[in-house]
Amino acid sequence: MDKLLAFGDSVLKGVIYENEHYKVIDTAFYRKCAETLGIVIENKAKFGSTINKGEKIFERNLEAIRESSGEYVIMEFGGNDCDFNWKEISEDPYGDHKPMSSIRDFTSTYSYMIEQVKNMGKKPVLLSLPPIDSARYLKHISRGLSEDNIVKWMHNDRQYITNWHERYNIEVFKIAIENNIPVIDITTSFLEQKNYSDYLCDDGIHPNEKGHELIAEAIMQHVARKNIEFDRAI
Repeated sequence: MDKLLAFGDSVLKGVIYENEHYKVIDTAFYRKCAETLGIVIENKAKFGSTINKGEKIFERNLEAIRESSGEYVIMEFGGNDCDFNWKEISEDPYGDHKPMSSIRDFTSTYSYMIEQVKNMGKKPVLLSLPPIDSARYLKHISRGLSEDNIVKWMHNDRQYITNWHERYNIEVFKIAIENNIPVIDITTSFLEQKNYSDYLCDDGIHPNEKGHELIAEAIMQHVARKNIEFDRAI
C-alpha cells in the first residue's frame, strides 16, 4: 500500500471552526481521499503553519519522505503566509505592516522544499487555496480589536483581504509552473458554487465539512483525469 507524506497548514490538517472553537474533523478531505484511493497519508500539517514553519517540519521528516513507499509528496501552504498581525494593525492603522511571509520568502522557501523532494526521487504535488469570505474573516479577526482601524488600514476596502489572499494563491500556481510540477486546483470547486461561503466556516477562511467534500472531489477528479494509479496491495 502506498504511503504518502503531506505538509501544510490547518486546511490540510482538517481543522474547522465551529461554535467558536477549532477542531479536527474525521471527515477531512485527506482522509476521504486516502480511503477512496486505498492509500495511507501521513499528515504532517500543522495549525497556523506558514511556509517557514512548514519547512522546519519538512526538514525533520526528510528520512521519512525518502523511505515512504509512495512516489508523491503533498504540500499546501499560503493561507497563513498572507496573514497579518491584526492586533498591531488595530493599534496602529497608519503603520507599515508586513505579512507573515513576504511573497519573495514564500516563493523561495516553497521552491526549495520542492527541489528537496525532487532530489529524493519523489514527485511534489501542490494544492491551491480555497477562497475566503472577507466579511466573515474581518468580523473574526476584529474580535476584541478595532474593526474601524483595521478597515482604515485597508484604505476602506473590505475586499482587500480576499484580494491579498488570492495574490498568494496565484503564486502557488506560478510556483508549480516554474518548477514544472502539478498543482491540484481546489479553488475552482468553490468558485463554481452559487455561494461558496456556504462551504466555509464562520471564520470565513476554513472550509467546513461540505467544503472538505468539495476538496476531496476536486482531488479525485484530478487523479482520474491524470490516470494516476496507486499501489493498493496490503
